[in-house]
Amino acid sequence: MDIVRTDFPFISLSLALPAISALLVVFLQERFARAVSVVGAGATFLLSLLVVYLFDYSRTSAVQFYEEYTILDELNIKLSLGLDGLSLLMYLLTALVSLVAIVWSVKDRQVSFRLKEYFVAFLLTESFLIGVFASYDVLVFYVFYELTLIPMLFAIGVWGYKLRLYSAYKFFIYIFVSSLFLLLGIASVAVVHYKNTGSFSFSYFDLLKNSYTPGLEIFLFLLFFIAFAVKTPLVPFHTWLPDAHGEAPTAGSVVLAAMLLKMGTYALLRFNLGLFPDATVKLMPFMVAIGIITIIYASWMTIVQNNIKRFVAYSSVSHMGFVVTAMFLLTQEGLRASVIEMFAHGMTSASLFMIAGFIYNRLHTFNMSSLRGSVKFMPMFAVIVAMTSFASMGLPGGSSFWGKFLTILAAKEYSYALALLVLVGAFFSAAYILFMLKTLFLDVREESILIHFTDIRGFKLVSFIMLMVPIFLIGFFPHLFFNMFEGSIGFILKNLLGLE
Repeated sequence: MDIVRTDFPFISLSLALPAISALLVVFLQERFARAVSVVGAGATFLLSLLVVYLFDYSRTSAVQFYEEYTILDELNIKLSLGLDGLSLLMYLLTALVSLVAIVWSVKDRQVSFRLKEYFVAFLLTESFLIGVFASYDVLVFYVFYELTLIPMLFAIGVWGYKLRLYSAYKFFIYIFVSSLFLLLGIASVAVVHYKNTGSFSFSYFDLLKNSYTPGLEIFLFLLFFIAFAVKTPLVPFHTWLPDAHGEAPTAGSVVLAAMLLKMGTYALLRFNLGLFPDATVKLMPFMVAIGIITIIYASWMTIVQNNIKRFVAYSSVSHMGFVVTAMFLLTQEGLRASVIEMFAHGMTSASLFMIAGFIYNRLHTFNMSSLRGSVKFMPMFAVIVAMTSFASMGLPGGSSFWGKFLTILAAKEYSYALALLVLVGAFFSAAYILFMLKTLFLDVREESILIHFTDIRGFKLVSFIMLMVPIFLIGFFPHLFFNMFEGSIGFILKNLLGLE
């Protein structure tokens, strides 16, 4: 991979801005917590837009804005930061969704105590996530990957709902234990590099040159896969997610669904496909089968949920099945579908959880049967619900259309049977969204309970608008996003196929 260094530390500044904002929140009075957090997250988002503007789109496979700082010279551990086209998209997603989550929280009734700690948790999560997506030292990636656990543990455990402590512990244990497999895998690839070259290195660029025996490569692939499958999550590693989402505060669910799940799929693409190409090709049928099972199983589970937050949580698992299925088809169209669906799902899942949170603020329940007709007297909110839902189910013009369409197209290159299975999954995803729309719009309940509800406005409306714009930009102008990562997926495919 080519490296393009920069004179200005864009990425380290992006890491620092949320962390500095968190520090200011700690030392200032609590009444300043909201304002400082919005300014910090807003400045980071503006910086991300500048980076997107300055990015050289003729060299999307190159790592641009590269910075390198030595941490431990004896083991050659370095803070290596940069962005290629793939990480650029995830970096933009992180900056945008973090700002949305913080703006949403400004007037969130659930966030009425310990404001300092709350906003510090979300600012630190943003900083750690940028580190995850911009790191090119695998050990430093692991450190940032693990650090994201800590603020989200407290976000769920302190500001969550009734079963928040159980859900927070389950979330932490699942991710932490699975990450030990990743740590073993990282140590193993570093040892292999040492045996081959006589020096330790955790650099992604150096580890790309490693060679393994077939059995060892498959073993290492599986070590990395277990950690990322739990994070994604894929069936049967998914059981922590509905509990975590069901009990997390609204902004916590937004960050979990839109960004923390993408850590898993991003890492599968970056590390499993990048570092272990031969094992990836050999295990491709197995991985596609897991993706298909995840799509269909999670869709069935979504339809039977009576809690709207768990409903959206299972729908997220189903969408991650589409991402993994498309990824392991190992074609240009499949990788395109996988990456664009990561970004698209980040937008729609965040919006769906905000819809659930907004309804809860009005009705104080997540029970689906109690939500009948609940958007009837809120026209602006009703439009947002409809737009988000249609985009999520994959209608043309919405953000998820291209992910589903390109996945079907890529599956057809292998067999019509596989394409049919993907099509069945897409049908189920439409079915459960239509069921939700029927409940919210068409089912009848006593109108006197609803007629006094105020429509969405203020900070909540701003949060939705920030998501609606990219949702429809992807739907109508997908080339703007494909141009970001075309070179990156081309590099991964060449590596998989053994081409120069």
